[in-house]
Amino acid sequence: MLNILSGYKTYIVAAAMLVFGLAGLLGVDIPSFTGQAPGNLVMEALAFFFLRQGLTTETSGGTKS
Repeated sequence: MLNILSGYKTYIVAAAMLVFGLAGLLGVDIPSFTGQAPGNLVMEALAFFFLRQGLTTETSGGTKS
């Protein structure tokens, strides 16, 4: 069942972190994330997304500038 999500799990986690972080910045309380700083969640989500994207490009033989 998890083979369907192969290669996209990191993007899904990053998207969830981004949504929860933005919700926290807007003042929405999410019970499991009350101890987390919303700004940190947003920055870490962006870091996960761009790190994964960079690794995918690097391993697939993408062009280097």
